[in-house]
Amino acid sequence: MKLHQLRAMLAISESGSIQEASRLLHISQPALSKGIKELEAELGVPLLVRSNRGITVTEFGERLVRRARLILEEVRRAREEIDTLKGVMDGKLSIGVSPVTPGAQFISSLNRYRKRYPKVQVQIHELRPSKLMEGLREGQLDLVLTSLPESRSADGFHWTELYEQPAVLAVRKGHPLRGARSLRELLGEEWLLQDSLEQSKVGMMFVDNHIEYPQNVTECASVVLFSELAINSDAVSYWSRRLLEHLQRLGQELDVLDLIEQVPPMNISLVCRDQELMTREAKALADELVYAYKSPHAPKLGD
Repeated sequence: MKLHQLRAMLAISESGSIQEASRLLHISQPALSKGIKELEAELGVPLLVRSNRGITVTEFGERLVRRARLILEEVRRAREEIDTLKGVMDGKLSIGVSPVTPGAQFISSLNRYRKRYPKVQVQIHELRPSKLMEGLREGQLDLVLTSLPESRSADGFHWTELYEQPAVLAVRKGHPLRGARSLRELLGEEWLLQDSLEQSKVGMMFVDNHIEYPQNVTECASVVLFSELAINSDAVSYWSRRLLEHLQRLGQELDVLDLIEQVPPMNISLVCRDQELMTREAKALADELVYAYKSPHAPKLGD
């Protein structure tokens, strides 16, 4: 199994076409097809299904593509690590953030990092919590800031809780159940969450109180659209208190529910790989983030 074969499988899977993959990789279609056939012969399974409608990746191919993506990312990181050891700090750094990540500390740490390492290419991706962990597992992200609890998605990664963030359940102004006192009263309502109940801390709230999940759930990863849906629908929504207070300062109000059950906090954690596998670029930013969020003496935005 060779790296060029893995690159070919990944390009075909992502583009859905041998012709497009050959263009992206700058190699001929016959050479690309030959590499895939050799890989199929080596593994003894079909990786692609060719038809008049194009190329389809088999189940074997999908498993290989998932591993290939991680392998190729590790190769890229290894090369960047060697360059860094040679005195060059100009690699690429991909950060994933939750939509509820507090911005001031993040921005101050990123500003300091950019001043120290101006040649590093920084990419920031805002994703729903489950997608953040998927990106970290597949090697597409170097670090993530997530509101997921460690017990839900540890996967052997290194977790550091950075920020305590109380959370509430809320409904639109004038909602018929704005005076509800128990989670059971809300079961028949529509729910608005940033992730699935299985991934969200709201799901833990139902499990801990031995209450079945509600059936009507809308998932929305966009903060702006989430806010508009919460204000203009009958959905019960889950908020960090910080974000809800920011929304109310803008003149958009919701009624916070006063329930007997405790609403789980939406704490933010830094999640990364084992430090032995992190690039120096990633390790440097991780240190900045821990300092910005955890140290009482860290300069804040504008300092």
